[in-house]
Amino acid sequence: VLHAYLMRKCPPLPDLAFSVCALGDTTYDRFANCGKEFDEKLAALGANRLVPRQDCDVDYEKPFADWLELTLDALGSVRNQVGTTIEPPPVVVQHHADAPGTRRNPVSSNVVENRNLNLAGSDKETRHLVLTSANLPAGYEPGDSIGLWPVNDPALVEAIALAAGASLDAEIEVEHQSLSLREALSRRFELLTADARLVTLLRGELAPDEVARTIAESHVIDLIEAAKRPLSPEMLCDHLRPLAPRLYSVASSPRAHPGEVHLLVDILRYDLAGKPRMGVTSHHVVNRALPGAELSIYLHPTPSFRLANKDDDIIMIGPGTGVAPFRAFLEDRALSRGKGRSWLFFGSRRRATDYLYEADFARFAEAGVLQKTSLAFSRDQEGKVYVQNRMHEEAKELHSWIEGGATVYVCGDAKKMAPDVHAALLEILSAQGGIGAEAAKAKLEDMEKAGRYLRDVY
Repeated sequence: VLHAYLMRKCPPLPDLAFSVCALGDTTYDRFANCGKEFDEKLAALGANRLVPRQDCDVDYEKPFADWLELTLDALGSVRNQVGTTIEPPPVVVQHHADAPGTRRNPVSSNVVENRNLNLAGSDKETRHLVLTSANLPAGYEPGDSIGLWPVNDPALVEAIALAAGASLDAEIEVEHQSLSLREALSRRFELLTADARLVTLLRGELAPDEVARTIAESHVIDLIEAAKRPLSPEMLCDHLRPLAPRLYSVASSPRAHPGEVHLLVDILRYDLAGKPRMGVTSHHVVNRALPGAELSIYLHPTPSFRLANKDDDIIMIGPGTGVAPFRAFLEDRALSRGKGRSWLFFGSRRRATDYLYEADFARFAEAGVLQKTSLAFSRDQEGKVYVQNRMHEEAKELHSWIEGGATVYVCGDAKKMAPDVHAALLEILSAQGGIGAEAAKAKLEDMEKAGRYLRDVY
């Protein structure tokens, strides 16, 4: 209502001071769009912008805290019409970003199980992790995610320090905390993808496209070794990106596995500059997250991706690791025993080696919890087949489920899979419903607003 009024009917606001913190998710095309519209419209109406708009991705805590501090400082200097200073209230906001079990204050979790779900002969590796959840202060729900703070490869830490000519025992300050360079490089900084500042420092002034190409073709260690330039511990760390946690959809129901949380981790292996490489978390999970080891984790609630009522039908579309939350959904439904039907679309490369959680889904089907499964294994035939192809093959029944009130869930790859699935849904709604493209688009938007089209893509 406020947005509509502001956009269409609001008079000029020359006496208003404002600041906008826009929340969003960069995996979506219209990132933080609502906040951007508020910010632009208020400025167009003549209001005074106290501080620049802050756009926050899913890891919002630090940029939000910075924006809040700037805004409160600006409010302290605002004067009202009679010239007196407006004092901010003694308590403006209670921010709990540092509570235990949050991104900035993770808790310790023990590894109970770590096994590869792909069978011999597969060219993929997908790890099923079982972790203890006792230290999480708030219980998780199916649909939530767990943030995992990785630790960098010790051999890579030593190689970077050696190439930079810096002592790992040197003490430096990181976010007002004194740490050894070894600890800082191990836990605080990204040691694979180079920051543009490091590229510029070591390669000289480059055009933006050259910087981007250099980052794509080199890791931090490659740049430092090629530059053959000593870097002090402070200079090195000042030109590295902060290490970020990785989010993984929960693959378990807490009702089915009390005291545990299950994750599904895709292991990333690739070649770069003629050398075999691994992702940061991939290396940690494969080499260090062995049973008995400790991991730093936190709960990332996802209220926008919740399991529907037990009596409602659900359609779950999740190829690859996108299937994780749907294992959790079905575990929960197996205990709820409602009337709602469940339909799973899953895909990977080969059925013989890459059917993740096959035994679990067979068990759910036998128990009457999973009524229908549509599988797409891209390498099992001459032409590649994906989940959107199966959706088109099942278009009539899929449309019937949707018309009957089913909630559609999509989880997994945001770049290719999610747009293709979205396009398939639009085509099915149009063709099967006998409506035009615009009407199908409006229908899908209405489903999204009603909480019947939910996506968790990355």
